Amino acid sequence: MNKTEYTVGEMRSLLKNMSGMYDLARVVDPIECRILDFNSDGTVSMNETCYGIWNAGQRCINCSSAVACRTGCHQEKAEYFHNKVFHIQSNPITLKLPDGDTYDAVVELVSIGKEEKDVEEANDRAAENIDHMAVQYQSIHDEMTGVLNSGAFYELARGYIEKNPDLSWVLISGNIMNFRLVNTLFGVLKGNEVLIKTAEMLKQIASEAHGLCGRLGSDQFALLLPQDKYKEDALLSVQRDLAEAFNAGIYTFIIHFGVDEVVDPTIPISVMYGRANSALRTIRESMKKTVAYFDSNLLNRLLFEQEVIGNFRNALKNKQFHMYLQPLARENGEIFGAEALARWIKPDGSMVMPGDFIEILEQAGFIHELDMFIWECAIKQLSAWKDTEKKDLMISVNMSAKDFFSTEVYQVLSDLVEKYQVDAGKLRLEITETALLEEPESCDAIIKRLRKKGFIVEIDDFGKGYSSISMLKDIQADVMKIDMSLLHEIDRKPRSKIILKSIIGLANDLGMEVITEGVETAEQLKMLSDMGCHLFQGFYFSHPLSAEEFEKAV
Repeated sequence: MNKTEYTVGEMRSLLKNMSGMYDLARVVDPIECRILDFNSDGTVSMNETCYGIWNAGQRCINCSSAVACRTGCHQEKAEYFHNKVFHIQSNPITLKLPDGDTYDAVVELVSIGKEEKDVEEANDRAAENIDHMAVQYQSIHDEMTGVLNSGAFYELARGYIEKNPDLSWVLISGNIMNFRLVNTLFGVLKGNEVLIKTAEMLKQIASEAHGLCGRLGSDQFALLLPQDKYKEDALLSVQRDLAEAFNAGIYTFIIHFGVDEVVDPTIPISVMYGRANSALRTIRESMKKTVAYFDSNLLNRLLFEQEVIGNFRNALKNKQFHMYLQPLARENGEIFGAEALARWIKPDGSMVMPGDFIEILEQAGFIHELDMFIWECAIKQLSAWKDTEKKDLMISVNMSAKDFFSTEVYQVLSDLVEKYQVDAGKLRLEITETALLEEPESCDAIIKRLRKKGFIVEIDDFGKGYSSISMLKDIQADVMKIDMSLLHEIDRKPRSKIILKSIIGLANDLGMEVITEGVETAEQLKMLSDMGCHLFQGFYFSHPLSAEEFEKAV
């Protein structure tokens, strides 16, 4: 849900107006449980804890502002303390900082009343709350790994920084590459063992540097260290030791770190962590690089990401996104179909390429909206070809993991082909190999329904990541699309040629069509043809074309 965005100046004015209507009007950061002060120079600083006025010094149980921030929805709640009733309205907002960074916060509007007839009941409820909080918050540590949990890390990190104003700090984000595959390939117990060992090593680093270590998510860790105690070699040793302990055949253990050398200690810890995470994302697919640092280039990238996310829905509504078609060809050059690709063409005619926005939309949870738009464009195009000489052409469309697990894929596609009266067999659905490996059982059930409806299912990017050959016996697909990386590595890695030939032979033996992506030369075409692959995609045949250009070319 989109939240209203305010600058520091706008928020100062809003709070001034609201303070005359409520006993208390303030903005809080529900992650750190701190009140935000909006200074006259345009900066924002952290103040005292937000819960200080209505409880005995602990975080609120079922904090309404935390729920509002997480869900993007207005929340209301009453707190009872010292014979007073605090009626709290929590309104989620997005705050824009002077340097362009944004983060989520909550406007709290509080009315304070003393209801004599309810004092006894209020006291009873307050006692119940305190007892419940004692149970819920008796430990600030993550139950599995023993390091700080998310809430405690954020709160203690703020305390460390404020109590040591003369120190410079680094905040580090750590993430295990493709951790879901550990559980898929080796089981949950092995996954837990990996997490526990990772936490032990990171906690040791934090302890030696007199810093903090926390687990903020499934396989997400954070460190706060004094800058003069930070050593990159310590992070590299974590990677080396864990890789040695857990490497096993088809899975190579890799952990990546992003580092934010904190320049402004007054910004929220969540912003520091977000910056470290932005650095980490630049290397998260790397098999060689372990540590990345946040810098001005990444800040500009972050601002670009915010621009993409902020403009996406209006751009979609205003028809700035277009379907392009990259031809699929046989070895004689005959075009038998195309892959549908998205292009963002701005009003000034400039084009934003997919590499600049697809991953951003995936991270923001918007990719399914773009995918569904392209699906409908493709089906409309197939409908337009029905009674023409192009009636035998097919179009393949991409499906992300988020499409599978957040959208009713089967119903959406079934409704579209029925709406436009299109043969489902003319639409091919490309599902990435990594999406299939994440939740193979769920994927297989959906794929079976789609194939029963008549759709052709393709495994896309096969060979790009951690290919699991055993997956092919469990998931029934019609087509294998071999990722271009295998083809392009042949000159540099001769063993890739043997692997490529074996994959093509395996797919043929399984009765699957094989399409190789990234074909750029006649030599590559002949080699693939000799290996048994007879369907291709790549610049040797054509670059992606607008729908109009494609129709002229076929």
